[in-house]
Order: sequence, then C-alpha cells, then structure tokens
Amino acid sequence: MRIAAVYDNMQRAFQESSGGRVYQVFTQLLEVARELVTLVTVSVVLFSWSPWIALAILFSPVPSVISYMFFSHKGYEIEYERASDRRRLYYYQHLTTSDHSYKEIRLFQLGPHLLDLYTRLVRTFFDTDRRLARRQSLLGGALGFLSVAASSGAVLWAIHTTIDAGRIGQLAGYLQAVGSIQVSAHAMLLGIAALYKDSLFLGNLFDFFALPERQLKGGTRAFPDKLRKGIEFRDVRFVYPGTDRVVLDGVSFTIPAGRCVALVGQNGAGKTTLVKLLTRLYEPSGGRILVDDVPIEEYDIDDLQRHMGVIFQDFIRYELPVRDNIGFGRVEARQDTERVAEAARAAGAEGIVESLPQKYDTMLGRHFEDGHQLSGGQWQKMALSRAFMRRAPVVVLDEPTAAIDAEAEAEIFTRLKEIARGATSLVIAHRFSTVRMADHIVVVENGKVIEHGVHQDLVRADGVYARLFRLQASGYLTEAVSP
Repeated sequence: MRIAAVYDNMQRAFQESSGGRVYQVFTQLLEVARELVTLVTVSVVLFSWSPWIALAILFSPVPSVISYMFFSHKGYEIEYERASDRRRLYYYQHLTTSDHSYKEIRLFQLGPHLLDLYTRLVRTFFDTDRRLARRQSLLGGALGFLSVAASSGAVLWAIHTTIDAGRIGQLAGYLQAVGSIQVSAHAMLLGIAALYKDSLFLGNLFDFFALPERQLKGGTRAFPDKLRKGIEFRDVRFVYPGTDRVVLDGVSFTIPAGRCVALVGQNGAGKTTLVKLLTRLYEPSGGRILVDDVPIEEYDIDDLQRHMGVIFQDFIRYELPVRDNIGFGRVEARQDTERVAEAARAAGAEGIVESLPQKYDTMLGRHFEDGHQLSGGQWQKMALSRAFMRRAPVVVLDEPTAAIDAEAEAEIFTRLKEIARGATSLVIAHRFSTVRMADHIVVVENGKVIEHGVHQDLVRADGVYARLFRLQASGYLTEAVSP
C-alpha cells in the first residue's frame, strides 16, 4: 500500500478514536433498547384498540429516518475523501505554530502564503458542508412534513373512530398511548439511523486495524551480551516494498567484534538503510546479516534491539525533563541519577545539564511551562547521551556529531572509544576527522561497497575516498588562507 494511503487511513482512524464515537455507539445501543421496551409495552395497548392506527404511528418517522440515513452516508463519503486534505490542513497548522519551522517561515515571509493555503482549504470544507446541509434541510424538511402528516392523520382518525364508536371516555388514554408510541418510535428509529452513521465512521477505525502488519521474521535466540566474532553483511540487497528502486545491491563487509567501522558515502548511497537493516527495522530483500555467525533473524527482535545503542541523524527531541531525555536510552534505569550523569559525561552534555536551573529535572523545549530550549548541538548531545545510557554491546551512530563543533566531536569520539571499549561500533559520518578515527572504513556508493580499508591505505589508493577526503581538506585549507 502507498505510504500516503496509509497516512490517510491513520487520519481517518485517529479522527474516530479521538472523537468519542465508540462511546456514542454504546450509549446509543442502550437508548435504542430502552425505547424498544417502551414501544413494545405501549403498542400492546394501542394494537388492541386499532392495529391500523398503531401501524401508522409506528411507521410515521420512517421518511425522516430514511432522509437522515441518506445524508449520513453522503457526509461519510465526503469525510472519507477529505482525509488527505485534512492531513494537509493539519500540516499547515503545524508549520505555522512549530518553533522548529518558525525561523525559516519568518525569514522567507511564508506566513501569509501558508495562511492563504489553510484558509482556502477551510473554505472548501465549509462550502461543501453548507451545500450538503442545504440539501438535507430541504429534503429532510419535506420528508419530515410527511411524517407529521401521517401521524396527524392517524390521530384524527383515532378521534373520529372513537367518537363514532361512542367511546369518548377512552379517547384520552388512547391519545396518551399514541403520543408515547410516537416519541418512542421516533427515538428508536433515529437511534438506529445514528448507529448506522456511527458504524460507517467506525469502519475507518476497523479498516486501519485490519491493515496487514509487516511482520519481521524473528527467532527465540538471546542476543549475546558481548560479541565474540562480530557482524557480517553478506551480499545484502534491499528494495523498497512496492517499488523497483534498488537501495542496496550486494553489499558485503564485516565489523569485527570490539572494533569501530565507519561508513562513508554521498547522501542516498544506502548507509542509513544498512543501519535500519542491522537494527531490524527493515528486512533485507536478499543476502544475509550474521551476528557471531548466526543469521540475524534467529535472534529475538526485542532482545536484539535492547542490546543496541542507536542514535539516528533525525533523532527525537523529547520535550520532557533532561532525566527522561537521557534515561530513555534504558528506560527502566532512568531514575538512576548516577547512571544518567555518567551517560551525560560520556556525550559531553554534563556542562549543559549543570547550566540548567533544575539540572536533570529541567523540562526541555517550549511545549510546556518552564521549558528550556536547547541549541541543535545541545539536543544532539542529549541524543548521544541516550545511546551511551544503553551500555550496549553494539553501538550504532548515524551522523552523531553533525551539529557539534570539531573540538567537541573529537572529544566525544575519544570518550566513545573509552566507554564503549569492547563494544562493536558502526558509525556513519561525513567529517573525515571523525572517520579516520575508526578501525576500518567502508565506502558505499549507489548501494554498493566500492572501497574499504584504513584511512592511510584508502588515501594512497587514490579512489573515491581519497577524492572526498581531498575535497573536504581543500575546503579547510581555503578557509585557513582566506584573509
């Protein structure tokens, strides 16, 4: 299924799960049952007097109910098709109210344009809903008149037949029974119609639950607390599901146990995909990944992920206390202040924490009261602290120092070598000052490994790595000699 279609299904499901419709169905069922009991009880009296009058009263609300059900279905169809536009509406709202996007929107003066896009969508929704409401008022009013006419006719007929039969004394009782049946029948049929409407919208929730879950193959083997041999990618291929786009094409390399391997390559070369395969977020389309000579799919997925300290380039900025930001690396130990502080020291975040008013209990971000916003580099150090909090035998860092200056970067990798001594590490980086500190370097291009070795050998080989290294070094030299 297309990703956009999945997001549309999520939007429809979220709208129903957060709108109280499930509770409405429950209460509506109780209301229908209550009215049914009342209706049956009173109908016995009225049927004993005149079955035709009873039937006329019972079915008088039917035209109105049919109208209600018809327009409920129309409204459902409109909302179903509107899911994509509603997601776009929420996206515009997020862009204009998020502190992450504020600077660019302000500097590029995008506010009026985004507001115009938002307003146009809202106006489209309003115009469509108004047209439907107008049609419902006209047709519903006409059919409602038929319902009133039918019930009024039945009442007049009841009065006429009662007078003719000389049973005027019973008329008050019969009219009261007619009124009770009218109210109960109308309430019950409208309740059934409301259940029909709710069932349409709840179908969106159940459709989402019914989406096939892409299950990764996992075994029962426990992941080792310390690797003995290492990790091997053997002729690994990956193609995005539902596409013919080849991201990885026969990738093979080894990460020896206790060593650090750096992945180098241009954006889009497939480096992050390798990380996602190793962490079992994706399943390879071909080839094998071995951990200590055991196929990775034989390990229990949850246990494997517990034994990996991972930080992605697009890490999450948890707008929560510092303790949680770091402690989420090992959530059950987040109240262990000593361990949290040790992770902060490892990532060079200790100074940041000490400068905050409530230290590890300081709320970060601007979403909540008394929150303190951090710079991009400071947030990245918090994310690195999470990875170190894990104390995992496998450490995977995807662009871990992109927002950190060169001096802090060197310090962090020195600490990484000390703290993660004995751990097996995979690092994706663009800065060669970081890359050259690795025990082994793998160069990836267009989904294939084209070079590997240590820094000095790769520079002497004068291949892609050497070209990228010289390109970056020349930039630093140019900056150094510029007046």
